[in-house]
Amino acid sequence: MGIRLIVEVLTSAPEALTHREKLLLVVLAEDANDDTRVTWNSVERPEVLRGAKLSRSQLYAVLKSLTAKGALKKLAAGQKNGTAKYKISEFPESQRLGNRDTETPSQRPGTPDTDHSQYPGNADTEPNRQCQENADTETAQCQEIRDVSVPESGTPTPLNPSTTTPLASKRESAQQPDGYGIPDEARPLVDGITAAGVYVRWPFKGNAWFPILSMIAKSGVPAMVDHALKAAARTNVESANYFLKGWRELPPQPVPGAGRPQLRAVAGGYQPYRDPTDESVYDKDL
Repeated sequence: MGIRLIVEVLTSAPEALTHREKLLLVVLAEDANDDTRVTWNSVERPEVLRGAKLSRSQLYAVLKSLTAKGALKKLAAGQKNGTAKYKISEFPESQRLGNRDTETPSQRPGTPDTDHSQYPGNADTEPNRQCQENADTETAQCQEIRDVSVPESGTPTPLNPSTTTPLASKRESAQQPDGYGIPDEARPLVDGITAAGVYVRWPFKGNAWFPILSMIAKSGVPAMVDHALKAAARTNVESANYFLKGWRELPPQPVPGAGRPQLRAVAGGYQPYRDPTDESVYDKDL
């Protein structure tokens, strides 16, 4: 399992990739070796199709697109006794984690500004056009012309409405999205853990949700919620990051149509236990 490779795909994959292409690349990175970058198992596995949310025909179309964009290389075709092998390309060094910023030092905090005209001791060279002795060329701001933003009562509209005004409350509600950054596919997992009384932080943003969405498609929300509750019962958990290792090791969901094994019927059917009517059996040394 390539955890480091997943992070590299999320942070350094080509910008030209679509969401579908990037999600498939993350699923393949989870199966690939961190060092060789080569996939271990078949790309046609049900776990891959569920994790990438693709049909088999769509899978090969996206694989072809990833290969054309240089994000994936096909090393070997699938054969009777072997599966196809794909290698995740090495992305440019400038986009990987740990590389220092190549930005010129002129804009760093410790570098003084080269614009001397803005120093505190320098006078402003712009003429003071708004002083009372300078006429304002905008007639709407002249004292003799009433400001249309001020009602007849003379009370102007406040520039910063208080939180009790309808305008302010409307703006606050617009700034708070319903999902709070949580994808729709992950909402049942978050709600299930929270509803059970386990309150943890979810420090995932943007592409960081992709591995969790892949695990949801692989193992299902009920299994992940059950694992989280058991883990939280053993120790104090503050962040959902604590559950990631256990979630990755959960088994995949059973294939459609799979049921419990048939039990062999006992001859005569089930008979409940009854005390013997002959009490002399208790006198025997059993």
